[in-house]
Amino acid sequence: MKLGRLLNRLVRKTKAYYLRRKRLGPDGWLFFWLFDKADLLLSSRRESPAAHRASLRWKEAYRQRFPAPPYFTMTTDYPVAADSDDHKVPRGSLRDNSANRAFNARLYAWLADRPDLTVLDIGCAGGGFVRSVLEDGRCAVGVEGSDASRRTQSGEWGTSPHHLFTADIGRPFRLNRADGTAARFDVVTAWEVLEHLPEDRVPTLLANIRDHLKPGGYFIGSVDTVPDGNPLTGAVYHLTLRPKSWWLARFAELGFSEVADPPFETSDYVRGNGRTIKDWDPSAGDAFHLVLRYDG
Repeated sequence: MKLGRLLNRLVRKTKAYYLRRKRLGPDGWLFFWLFDKADLLLSSRRESPAAHRASLRWKEAYRQRFPAPPYFTMTTDYPVAADSDDHKVPRGSLRDNSANRAFNARLYAWLADRPDLTVLDIGCAGGGFVRSVLEDGRCAVGVEGSDASRRTQSGEWGTSPHHLFTADIGRPFRLNRADGTAARFDVVTAWEVLEHLPEDRVPTLLANIRDHLKPGGYFIGSVDTVPDGNPLTGAVYHLTLRPKSWWLARFAELGFSEVADPPFETSDYVRGNGRTIKDWDPSAGDAFHLVLRYDG
Protein backbone atom coordinates (compact mmCIF):
# COMPACT_ATOMS: atom_id res chain seq x y z
CA MET A 1 0.00 0.00 0.00
CA LYS A 2 2.83 2.42 0.79
CA LEU A 3 4.36 1.87 -2.66
CA GLY A 4 0.96 2.44 -4.27
CA ARG A 5 0.54 5.72 -2.40
CA LEU A 6 3.99 6.89 -3.43
CA LEU A 7 3.28 6.07 -7.08
CA ASN A 8 -0.09 7.79 -6.87
CA ARG A 9 1.51 10.98 -5.52
CA LEU A 10 4.21 10.91 -8.19
CA VAL A 11 1.68 10.47 -10.99
CA ARG A 12 -0.56 13.24 -9.63
CA LYS A 13 2.33 15.67 -9.31
CA THR A 14 3.59 14.84 -12.79
CA LYS A 15 0.15 15.24 -14.32
CA ALA A 16 -0.36 18.59 -12.60
CA TYR A 17 3.08 19.75 -13.75
CA TYR A 18 2.33 19.03 -17.40
CA LEU A 19 -1.22 20.42 -17.26
CA ARG A 20 0.09 23.73 -15.93
CA ARG A 21 2.53 24.10 -18.81
CA LYS A 22 1.42 26.12 -21.81
CA ARG A 23 2.92 23.67 -24.27
CA LEU A 24 3.70 19.98 -24.11
CA GLY A 25 6.86 18.46 -25.45
CA PRO A 26 7.23 14.82 -26.54
CA ASP A 27 7.74 13.79 -22.90
CA GLY A 28 4.39 15.29 -21.93
CA TRP A 29 2.54 13.61 -24.78
CA LEU A 30 4.14 10.30 -23.86
CA PHE A 31 3.15 10.73 -20.20
CA PHE A 32 -0.52 11.29 -21.02
CA TRP A 33 -0.56 8.44 -23.53
CA LEU A 34 0.86 6.08 -20.89
CA PHE A 35 -1.43 7.51 -18.21
CA ASP A 36 -4.51 6.84 -20.32
CA LYS A 37 -3.43 3.25 -21.04
CA ALA A 38 -2.72 2.60 -17.35
CA ASP A 39 -5.98 4.22 -16.27
CA LEU A 40 -7.91 1.94 -18.61
CA LEU A 41 -5.99 -1.11 -17.44
CA LEU A 42 -6.71 -0.30 -13.78
CA SER A 43 -10.37 0.57 -14.39
CA SER A 44 -12.77 -0.72 -11.75
CA ARG A 45 -15.07 -1.79 -14.61
CA ARG A 46 -12.70 -4.65 -15.42
CA GLU A 47 -14.24 -7.76 -13.87
CA SER A 48 -12.50 -10.96 -12.97
CA PRO A 49 -14.36 -14.16 -13.92
CA ALA A 50 -15.52 -14.50 -10.31
CA ALA A 51 -16.75 -10.88 -10.23
CA HIS A 52 -18.54 -11.41 -13.54
CA ARG A 53 -20.37 -14.43 -12.15
CA ALA A 54 -21.32 -12.39 -9.08
CA SER A 55 -22.72 -9.67 -11.35
CA LEU A 56 -24.88 -12.21 -13.17
CA ARG A 57 -26.23 -13.48 -9.85
CA TRP A 58 -26.92 -9.91 -8.70
CA LYS A 59 -28.69 -9.09 -11.97
CA GLU A 60 -31.09 -11.98 -11.42
CA ALA A 61 -31.59 -11.10 -7.75
CA TYR A 62 -32.27 -7.49 -8.70
CA ARG A 63 -34.82 -8.53 -11.33
CA GLN A 64 -36.71 -10.58 -8.75
CA ARG A 65 -36.53 -7.91 -6.06
CA PHE A 66 -37.59 -5.03 -8.33
CA PRO A 67 -39.99 -6.56 -10.88
CA ALA A 68 -42.37 -3.64 -11.44
CA PRO A 69 -40.75 -0.24 -12.09
CA PRO A 70 -40.75 2.67 -11.73
CA TYR A 71 -39.62 3.06 -8.15
CA PHE A 72 -38.26 6.56 -8.78
CA THR A 73 -38.65 9.06 -11.62
CA MET A 74 -36.39 11.88 -12.79
CA THR A 75 -37.58 15.35 -13.78
CA THR A 76 -35.09 17.64 -15.52
CA ASP A 77 -34.76 19.87 -18.54
CA TYR A 78 -31.14 18.71 -18.90
CA PRO A 79 -31.00 14.89 -19.16
CA VAL A 80 -27.23 14.97 -19.76
CA ALA A 81 -24.44 17.45 -19.02
CA ALA A 82 -24.11 18.27 -22.71
CA ASP A 83 -21.41 20.95 -22.30
CA SER A 84 -19.21 18.93 -19.93
CA ASP A 85 -16.08 17.09 -21.04
CA ASP A 86 -17.14 14.30 -18.70
CA HIS A 87 -19.95 13.73 -21.19
CA LYS A 88 -18.25 14.78 -24.43
CA VAL A 89 -15.00 12.90 -23.72
CA PRO A 90 -16.03 10.51 -20.94
CA ARG A 91 -13.31 8.91 -18.84
CA GLY A 92 -14.44 8.36 -15.26
CA SER A 93 -18.04 8.10 -16.48
CA LEU A 94 -17.01 5.03 -18.47
CA ARG A 95 -14.23 3.59 -16.30
CA ASP A 96 -15.14 4.18 -12.66
CA ASN A 97 -17.37 1.81 -10.73
CA SER A 98 -16.22 2.50 -7.18
CA ALA A 99 -17.52 0.81 -4.05
CA ASN A 100 -16.09 0.09 -0.62
CA ARG A 101 -17.85 -2.29 1.75
CA ALA A 102 -15.94 -0.80 4.66
CA PHE A 103 -17.67 2.52 4.05
CA ASN A 104 -21.10 0.88 3.95
CA ALA A 105 -20.48 -0.92 7.23
CA ARG A 106 -19.27 2.26 8.99
CA LEU A 107 -22.18 4.26 7.60
CA TYR A 108 -24.81 1.76 8.74
CA ALA A 109 -23.30 1.48 12.22
CA TRP A 110 -23.13 5.28 12.52
CA LEU A 111 -26.79 5.68 11.58
CA ALA A 112 -28.08 3.01 13.97
CA ASP A 113 -28.11 0.22 11.37
CA ARG A 114 -31.47 1.35 10.04
CA PRO A 115 -32.94 -1.00 7.43
CA ASP A 116 -34.89 1.89 5.87
CA LEU A 117 -31.76 3.99 5.21
CA THR A 118 -31.82 5.82 1.86
CA VAL A 119 -28.78 7.03 -0.09
CA LEU A 120 -28.38 9.20 -3.19
CA ASP A 121 -25.05 9.07 -5.02
CA ILE A 122 -24.48 12.09 -7.28
CA GLY A 123 -22.01 11.59 -10.12
CA CYS A 124 -22.37 7.83 -9.75
CA ALA A 125 -20.40 6.82 -12.90
CA GLY A 126 -20.86 3.03 -13.20
CA GLY A 127 -23.13 2.80 -10.18
CA GLY A 128 -20.95 0.43 -8.17
CA PHE A 129 -21.63 2.16 -4.86
CA VAL A 130 -25.38 2.19 -5.57
CA ARG A 131 -25.33 -1.52 -6.28
CA SER A 132 -23.40 -2.24 -3.07
CA VAL A 133 -26.03 -0.45 -0.96
CA LEU A 134 -28.88 -2.22 -2.77
CA GLU A 135 -27.14 -5.55 -2.21
CA ASP A 136 -27.05 -4.71 1.50
CA GLY A 137 -30.84 -4.46 1.48
CA ARG A 138 -31.02 -0.67 1.73
CA CYS A 139 -32.29 1.83 -0.82
CA ALA A 140 -29.87 3.72 -3.09
CA VAL A 141 -30.23 5.82 -6.22
CA GLY A 142 -27.52 7.19 -8.51
CA VAL A 143 -27.44 10.19 -10.84
CA GLU A 144 -24.78 10.60 -13.54
CA GLY A 145 -24.18 13.52 -15.91
CA SER A 146 -23.14 11.39 -18.90
CA ASP A 147 -25.26 8.75 -20.58
CA ALA A 148 -22.20 6.86 -21.85
CA SER A 149 -22.63 4.00 -19.36
CA ARG A 150 -26.36 3.77 -19.97
CA ARG A 151 -25.84 3.58 -23.73
CA THR A 152 -23.19 0.88 -23.39
CA GLN A 153 -24.99 -0.87 -20.50
CA SER A 154 -21.67 -1.03 -18.67
CA GLY A 155 -20.98 -1.00 -14.95
CA GLU A 156 -24.26 -1.48 -13.10
CA TRP A 157 -26.44 0.20 -15.71
CA GLY A 158 -27.24 -3.25 -17.03
CA THR A 159 -27.75 -4.83 -13.59
CA SER A 160 -29.56 -2.11 -11.56
CA PRO A 161 -31.36 -0.01 -14.18
CA HIS A 162 -34.33 1.19 -12.10
CA HIS A 163 -32.06 2.98 -9.62
CA LEU A 164 -29.69 4.81 -11.99
CA PHE A 165 -30.57 8.05 -13.79
CA THR A 166 -28.90 10.69 -15.91
CA ALA A 167 -29.12 14.45 -15.42
CA ASP A 168 -26.88 17.49 -15.54
CA ILE A 169 -26.19 17.84 -11.81
CA GLY A 170 -25.18 21.47 -12.31
CA ARG A 171 -28.74 22.24 -13.45
CA PRO A 172 -31.96 21.79 -11.46
CA PHE A 173 -33.26 18.23 -11.28
CA ARG A 174 -35.82 16.47 -9.14
CA LEU A 175 -36.06 12.83 -8.14
CA ASN A 176 -39.54 11.69 -7.16
CA ARG A 177 -40.87 8.46 -5.79
CA ALA A 178 -43.23 6.40 -7.90
CA ASP A 179 -46.24 7.98 -6.14
CA GLY A 180 -45.08 11.43 -7.26
CA THR A 181 -43.81 12.65 -3.90
CA ALA A 182 -40.39 14.27 -3.71
CA ALA A 183 -37.64 11.82 -2.85
CA ARG A 184 -35.52 12.91 0.09
CA PHE A 185 -32.61 10.86 1.34
CA ASP A 186 -30.83 10.26 4.62
CA VAL A 187 -27.43 10.52 2.95
CA VAL A 188 -26.19 12.14 -0.27
CA THR A 189 -22.72 11.24 -1.51
CA ALA A 190 -20.49 12.61 -4.27
CA TRP A 191 -17.13 10.93 -4.85
CA GLU A 192 -14.68 13.03 -6.89
CA VAL A 193 -17.54 15.06 -8.35
CA LEU A 194 -17.77 18.60 -6.94
CA GLU A 195 -14.55 19.79 -8.60
CA HIS A 196 -15.80 18.66 -12.03
CA LEU A 197 -18.29 21.53 -12.31
CA PRO A 198 -17.45 25.12 -13.27
CA GLU A 199 -17.68 27.50 -10.36
CA ASP A 200 -20.80 29.23 -11.65
CA ARG A 201 -22.68 25.91 -11.53
CA VAL A 202 -21.62 25.05 -7.98
CA PRO A 203 -24.53 26.91 -6.27
CA THR A 204 -27.07 24.87 -8.26
CA LEU A 205 -25.20 21.63 -7.57
CA LEU A 206 -25.20 22.31 -3.83
CA ALA A 207 -28.89 23.30 -3.96
CA ASN A 208 -29.63 19.96 -5.64
CA ILE A 209 -27.83 18.20 -2.80
CA ARG A 210 -29.75 20.19 -0.17
CA ASP A 211 -33.11 19.68 -1.86
CA HIS A 212 -32.67 15.89 -1.89
CA LEU A 213 -31.70 15.59 1.77
CA LYS A 214 -33.95 15.13 4.75
CA PRO A 215 -33.39 17.68 7.54
CA GLY A 216 -30.70 16.19 9.74
CA GLY A 217 -29.33 14.17 6.82
CA TYR A 218 -25.70 13.99 5.78
CA PHE A 219 -23.58 14.85 2.79
CA ILE A 220 -20.39 12.78 2.42
CA GLY A 221 -17.91 13.14 -0.40
CA SER A 222 -14.36 13.55 -1.62
CA VAL A 223 -12.87 16.58 -3.36
CA ASP A 224 -9.66 16.72 -5.41
CA THR A 225 -7.70 19.96 -5.82
CA VAL A 226 -5.17 18.69 -8.39
CA PRO A 227 -5.67 19.70 -12.05
CA ASP A 228 -7.00 16.89 -14.24
CA GLY A 229 -7.44 16.63 -17.96
CA ASN A 230 -6.05 15.05 -21.10
CA PRO A 231 -4.23 17.22 -23.65
CA LEU A 232 -4.46 14.34 -26.14
CA THR A 233 -8.22 14.87 -26.35
CA GLY A 234 -8.42 18.46 -25.12
CA ALA A 235 -10.59 17.42 -22.18
CA VAL A 236 -10.45 19.32 -18.88
CA TYR A 237 -12.11 17.46 -16.03
CA HIS A 238 -11.34 19.45 -12.88
CA LEU A 239 -12.83 22.93 -13.22
CA THR A 240 -13.19 24.24 -9.65
CA LEU A 241 -9.97 23.82 -7.67
CA ARG A 242 -10.75 25.31 -4.29
CA PRO A 243 -9.56 24.50 -0.74
CA LYS A 244 -11.70 22.78 1.86
CA SER A 245 -12.45 26.09 3.60
CA TRP A 246 -14.05 27.42 0.43
CA TRP A 247 -16.32 24.39 0.07
CA LEU A 248 -17.29 24.51 3.73
CA ALA A 249 -18.29 28.15 3.33
CA ARG A 250 -20.42 27.39 0.26
CA PHE A 251 -22.20 24.54 2.03
CA ALA A 252 -22.67 26.64 5.19
CA GLU A 253 -24.61 29.19 3.15
CA LEU A 254 -27.21 26.46 2.55
CA GLY A 255 -27.47 25.24 6.13
CA PHE A 256 -24.73 22.60 6.32
CA SER A 257 -22.25 22.19 9.15
CA GLU A 258 -19.14 20.01 9.32
CA VAL A 259 -19.32 16.89 11.47
CA ALA A 260 -16.56 17.35 14.01
CA ASP A 261 -15.65 13.71 14.56
CA PRO A 262 -16.89 11.50 11.70
CA PRO A 263 -16.59 7.74 12.22
CA PHE A 264 -14.67 7.06 9.01
CA GLU A 265 -11.01 6.19 8.67
CA THR A 266 -9.23 7.17 5.44
CA SER A 267 -9.36 3.57 4.23
CA ASP A 268 -13.16 3.50 4.67
CA TYR A 269 -14.06 6.08 2.05
CA VAL A 270 -15.32 5.08 -1.39
CA ARG A 271 -12.77 7.36 -3.05
CA GLY A 272 -9.61 8.93 -1.66
CA ASN A 273 -8.98 5.91 0.54
CA GLY A 274 -5.30 5.35 -0.34
CA ARG A 275 -5.98 1.65 -0.91
CA THR A 276 -4.81 1.40 -4.53
CA ILE A 277 -2.50 3.23 -6.91
CA LYS A 278 -5.55 5.04 -8.33
CA ASP A 279 -6.74 6.45 -4.99
CA TRP A 280 -5.10 9.42 -3.31
CA ASP A 281 -4.57 9.73 0.42
CA PRO A 282 -5.66 13.02 2.07
CA SER A 283 -2.41 13.09 4.06
CA ALA A 284 -0.73 14.33 0.87
CA GLY A 285 -2.58 17.62 1.40
CA ASP A 286 -3.99 18.04 -2.11
CA ALA A 287 -7.44 16.47 -1.62
CA PHE A 288 -9.88 15.99 1.24
CA HIS A 289 -13.15 14.48 2.41
CA LEU A 290 -16.29 16.26 3.52
CA VAL A 291 -18.72 14.92 6.11
CA LEU A 292 -21.48 17.48 6.63
CA ARG A 293 -24.85 17.57 8.36
CA TYR A 294 -27.79 19.38 6.81
CA ASP A 295 -29.37 21.35 9.63
CA GLY A 296 -32.25 22.71 7.56
